[in-house]
Amino acid sequence: MIFFDIMKHRIGKMVGDEFPLVFWRGKGRVLAADEAGLDLLVRGLRARYTWERLSLTLTRLLRNHTLSVDELGGGHDAVGIVSVFALLQGDDLDVVDPDGLLVLKERPDTPVHQFADMTRPTSWAPWRRKIYGD
Repeated sequence: MIFFDIMKHRIGKMVGDEFPLVFWRGKGRVLAADEAGLDLLVRGLRARYTWERLSLTLTRLLRNHTLSVDELGGGHDAVGIVSVFALLQGDDLDVVDPDGLLVLKERPDTPVHQFADMTRPTSWAPWRRKIYGD
């Protein structure tokens, strides 16, 4: 798992680059990365993130061992965060694309919040695909 500062530096070098989206079809694009935060374009919608929000979300992933689009609200900004984490942390994560779920490959401790059954897909995924025409 790479550290947040390294992640921030790598994102800064990706301005203008496209990346595959998790959970939704299509691609996202890094629009800007500055001292205040990060701007992404996710299927035509702009999403603005502060570095604090991204840091807290990464901490949440590390503490819970999972992160899903659903738990972040299910919108384009959630898809953007999960997709960027999947891109930058790819070797350390299993990506369950149909459910918009990231799972740490190595889990050294007990997660703070556990899913009851991580083998079943979330119930929101089929509806999300239907709503957004995927």
